[in-house]
Amino acid sequence: MNIVQRNFYRLIRNGIFGHQELIEPMSVFKWSKLFQLAIMHEVVQQVWEGLQHSKNQFMLHLTSQQWELWEKTVKEYAEKAETEEDVFLRADHLTNPVLNHQLQTILDDEHSDVSTRQLLLTIIHVARHILNEGVPVRQLVELGTCLYQQHETIDFEMLQRWMKRLRFEQMAQLEGAMLVQMFGFNAADIPFLQGKVKKDAAAVALELTEFTNTRSRDFYFSQDSGDIFVHTSNGSAMLGHLRRSARYFRYIPSEIVTNFFRSFAHSLSHIEE
Repeated sequence: MNIVQRNFYRLIRNGIFGHQELIEPMSVFKWSKLFQLAIMHEVVQQVWEGLQHSKNQFMLHLTSQQWELWEKTVKEYAEKAETEEDVFLRADHLTNPVLNHQLQTILDDEHSDVSTRQLLLTIIHVARHILNEGVPVRQLVELGTCLYQQHETIDFEMLQRWMKRLRFEQMAQLEGAMLVQMFGFNAADIPFLQGKVKKDAAAVALELTEFTNTRSRDFYFSQDSGDIFVHTSNGSAMLGHLRRSARYFRYIPSEIVTNFFRSFAHSLSHIEE
């Protein structure tokens, strides 16, 4: 992990999770790279809060123009957030029809705890982002924030039963390992993280920090008029999707297969009949 990434995660930890970590000195150019990283991962507000908590540190040096750009961008994101639809308990879906039926049954239970359902949906949302798009920084921040702020109200025994029904236990372990690796959580702070963080899960967490911003929706198959050959719009994106499916198969095999074929079927819809 390079210095820009290290400071990027430090600022999120300082701003959102109450850490007091020292920021490493960087050049103006590298602070600009960190700003771009915050834009890319849609965590402008979170990194800004880290800057505010750390601005008195001796090693934190941004130009006046950079501070102005941050303030302007944070304001724009805040205005955008006000117009977005509230997705607090939106009905997320799984691509495996059997498990999706189980999920909808869980969500339809009005007697179950709302905070616990929110945490379950956040865990699923992180998983879907990992499978389809790559490193889920913003989604992991949401998961960490949910744990950090609502820890006392969540029924973790119920959550464990739900994850067993949905076969999400191994994926939840991976997500917990990422919270430990990237955001400084202690394993004891994550009740669904059973035992010590496995080395392979920690390795995957580190690997995910090397973000390429290649998204699954960037590839589709097409066929030009009068052409017998089928083309793919982005071969590297398709290969990236294949690699992700293979890499995370052991964590959630029941969803990996259906998720890949659903994406593949969607890509075929661009071919002319």
